[in-house]
Amino acid sequence: MAPKLIIFDCDGTLVDSELLYNTVTSEILNEMGFNEYTPELCIELFGGQSWGTIKAALEEKHAQAIPRDIIDRYIKITNARMDDLKTPEDAHHVVEKVKTSVTICVASNGERNNVIKSLRVTKLYDHFDEENIFTKIQVERPKPAPDLFLFAAEQMGFAPDQCLVIEDSPAGVTAAKGANMQVIGFIGTAHDPNAQQKLLENAGADHITDRLIHILDHI
Repeated sequence: MAPKLIIFDCDGTLVDSELLYNTVTSEILNEMGFNEYTPELCIELFGGQSWGTIKAALEEKHAQAIPRDIIDRYIKITNARMDDLKTPEDAHHVVEKVKTSVTICVASNGERNNVIKSLRVTKLYDHFDEENIFTKIQVERPKPAPDLFLFAAEQMGFAPDQCLVIEDSPAGVTAAKGANMQVIGFIGTAHDPNAQQKLLENAGADHITDRLIHILDHI
């Protein structure tokens, strides 16, 4: 069945931002003395996860409290570096083409201000009404829980089996499958596409693509 709603992830899918965000994460953790966290390791461990989830994971692993203001620092630093963000190849064309026949929205684990700014910087914001940009602050549990995708579908007026999710992270794919939605795993922004493909397949992605243009084959 052709989808009636396409739910796009933002970071790493519509916007090539995962390296920026995980570089900032690495820098902050290195300042705290966790020198093992390179940008590449942060992408591998934390890609697609909210900073609240990351903070909890770090506290469990290292058996120490992580200051609450670390999230505020992360937001401030990333926001200051976002002006040079780019989109993956074909992103504008795909969004423009898809929206002529299918309803679209965004569902992101990112901090809301960062998500909105990244879409504005890359000129994608105009394709979405702001009330159709959903972020983790609107649900109890972020990805990999299915809450955000289920919330987005409900707000947009569609059943889960009418939705197709476009995701670049295992957390996002897991969330989509938990919501009983079809999901295409996108590896076009991955630093190691082959490894990322395996991760997305293991998470349950129904299809894998390295170019957003191939989404058009599924609508």
